[in-house]
Amino acid sequence: MRKNKTASAIIILLVSLFVLFSFFPLLMMVLTSFKSKMDVSLGVFRLPSEMQWENYSRAFHTVLPYTFNSLLIAVAVVAGVITASSLAAYSLARYQFPGRELIYYLIIALMMIPSVLVLIPMFKLVVSLNMLNTYWVVILPQIASGCVIAVFLLRSFFAGLPKDLFESFRIDGAKELRILWNLVLPLSKPILGTVAVLNFNSSWNDYIWPLVTINKEGLKPIVTGIMTFTNDYSTDYGPMMAAYVLASLPLMIVISFSMKYFVDGLTAGAVKA
Repeated sequence: MRKNKTASAIIILLVSLFVLFSFFPLLMMVLTSFKSKMDVSLGVFRLPSEMQWENYSRAFHTVLPYTFNSLLIAVAVVAGVITASSLAAYSLARYQFPGRELIYYLIIALMMIPSVLVLIPMFKLVVSLNMLNTYWVVILPQIASGCVIAVFLLRSFFAGLPKDLFESFRIDGAKELRILWNLVLPLSKPILGTVAVLNFNSSWNDYIWPLVTINKEGLKPIVTGIMTFTNDYSTDYGPMMAAYVLASLPLMIVISFSMKYFVDGLTAGAVKA
């Protein structure tokens, strides 16, 4: 009994330390967001001598235009990924045709290619298509990359749905698109929620690709727009950290409201797989 209590205490201690280390960067970000330049220069772990609420006022007015750009891009990416991956996954799961498994494994193989390896070819492609400094230069590549994991998740889920449901719809004269819209997608809300959260998070936090493809100030997403607090000579860490706090709020709200679908989708995907 004593050994069990000791083991439980050790596990609780380790988990508590893990949680503390996980939240430590967030706590430092919030702490720094209230500091002045003098407080930042005196030390990273130093408490602010006076709460600089004007950091948040300045950050809010700076990130507000970029927030609209990020929301537009993220919503477009989620809609594009769900539409394209649902059609592809349904075809790969419910149709029998030559080369089906080969196509599926070729799509899955794309997950093994690091994104940095395709950065230069993708950049040359969008330059040749005159897509620089447009929303499409960010939206379309993110849809293409997001469809890979989405097809992997949706295909296994669609393949596990009972065949009798499909047969009953076909007996009633339903076409495949109607079956997908009226049967498959309503039953797939948990896994679609997972796909939506993953791609919204990925799109919102994407930094490298928007940095190299968008330099027009009115089109920048929030992650690159925050870099306006940095110049060649100094970085205003207080307002910058405040801007990061504000930039994380929409993402936290989306994840909070969709967490049930996200967890249910992961569980459903694991069971179907």
